[in-house]
Amino acid sequence: MEPDETDTIVQEIRTTLDNLFLAEKQARLQVSALEEQQYPLAATFEMVSDMDTGTAIEEALDRFGFEYHSIDEDAELWISDEYGLMVFLYFTDPDGRYYNYRIVTFDVVGEEEGVST
Repeated sequence: MEPDETDTIVQEIRTTLDNLFLAEKQARLQVSALEEQQYPLAATFEMVSDMDTGTAIEEALDRFGFEYHSIDEDAELWISDEYGLMVFLYFTDPDGRYYNYRIVTFDVVGEEEGVST
């Protein structure tokens, strides 16, 4: 894939994820406001918002042809061999800094036809 095509895809993914994370932050503010008035309603709203955001992220990355790989409870990895891109979601740096996502490019070097021991 050409670098210009990859750059376009990265920008589309970045815009999509930024919009989804912004919507999630707005929902969290609404939950905070509701908690003071009606805690059960706030808890339900938060659960539904989390599910909606998760589904929207999954649908967006599926649309771009990414495959999901679970790393641990703090991070998800989505990989697209076609675009040579990896998207880390909910990535926590070893020094404790937290990232909503990180997009990394890679080259597919080749596949081994079988591993003999």
